[in-house]
Amino acid sequence: MNFKNIGKKILLVTLLSSNTIFAKIITDFDETKIQPPITDSNEETLQGTICKTRNHLRWDYCATKYQNGEEQTKSFKFSNYGENKIVPKKGITISREFEFMFEGLARSDMGLLVWDMPDEVESHGHLKLMMFFPRLILPAIRYVSNASEDIVIVTLPTKEEVIFNGKTKEILSGVLVEGTMKQNKDGSAINPEVLYTGTGVSIEADRLNDYPVGLSAQNKDNLATIRKKGFNDCKIPVKNLWYTDDTKGGNVFFNKKYVTDTEMDKLLKLKCHFSMFN
Repeated sequence: MNFKNIGKKILLVTLLSSNTIFAKIITDFDETKIQPPITDSNEETLQGTICKTRNHLRWDYCATKYQNGEEQTKSFKFSNYGENKIVPKKGITISREFEFMFEGLARSDMGLLVWDMPDEVESHGHLKLMMFFPRLILPAIRYVSNASEDIVIVTLPTKEEVIFNGKTKEILSGVLVEGTMKQNKDGSAINPEVLYTGTGVSIEADRLNDYPVGLSAQNKDNLATIRKKGFNDCKIPVKNLWYTDDTKGGNVFFNKKYVTDTEMDKLLKLKCHFSMFN
């Protein structure tokens, strides 16, 4: 692979442990630039995470923190804390959080995690994981501020855009639409009402008070919903699309069979009877 094509300084670090050689690509990554993934498959071992706020205060960026002190950016995120039409009340933990993920800078694990916290009871939180196809670029974000607007623009892996209010983090326009955060009778948040309206394909999985595709979700008959405009929704077991790798510290990965869009499209045609390309 010619790493010069992505215009980034890349340091290859080789670590020796128990006679095994581990190699990691450490990148001076800038989430505001449009760039392709550097690899198809995410092979990261689960590590600690550190998050920092950008100086303009419009989003945080999070990085894997390696034992040797190196950091690798793996997501950017921001939250709507209310009080507004989406998050109707304020509280210490009340929010709708958007986290755009790209662990390992890989095509296989680019996704959006939406986390609704309707009150201050942690178990009431509801999480939804969304993936977007085709996966052409890493998620990117930029900030525009002038006399007439204050907005945050996110570019999805499909190269489609979503525009957020820079201050409140409500969605203003683009290929994602959202509804008000809601609770059921026992206080738990309902599946976050964030929907993809673009020309590509989305995959969604949700879970109350747990990671939507983690180990507990894989052990049950939990279904992911695959959507494309103009076609009926398609359901596929979560365990067929994601797995937990104990050899990688329990990290959760997208099925290695489908790390390329070509192979994923074969699955879509077989199971859902539509393609991400037309």
